[in-house]
Amino acid sequence: MGDDSEWMTLPTDQKCEHKVWKARLSGYTEALQQFQRVTDEKSPEWGKYQGLIKTFVADSNAVAQLKGLEAALAYVEKAHVASRTVGEVVSGVVCKVFNQPKARAKELGSDICLMYIEIEKGEVVQEELLKGLDNKNPKIALAFAREGRAR
Repeated sequence: MGDDSEWMTLPTDQKCEHKVWKARLSGYTEALQQFQRVTDEKSPEWGKYQGLIKTFVADSNAVAQLKGLEAALAYVEKAHVASRTVGEVVSGVVCKVFNQPKARAKELGSDICLMYIEIEKGEVVQEELLKGLDNKNPKIALAFAREGRAR
């Protein structure tokens, strides 16, 4: 428990990058709360997370990843800079989310892709989704094909 105190005092963006999954979970939760509070789509708060948002969807811990997906969805819905993150985020969704057994993760991943399409980044989303079919890992390609057929 002594390790917890070291990351609890870190700022939210540093928690999101921490090596301990509990710290990342805490960071994603705080980020989600911040994203829901910010009403100005051009707030400088969004810029702080622009480079981090791709790690939210590709977290190695399933519990933290779910919270990261929720935060990423809120980011894409509200941030004016979200369109700059489309390639790396959708790539993470294709590789790390669609091949999971958790239905909630798949649903959030689909919602993120649809939100990018809504903000007029459909071509980039389509390119990244098609790359999922060409993935060398057969589990990813199969999961992507199943997900696409289910929709």
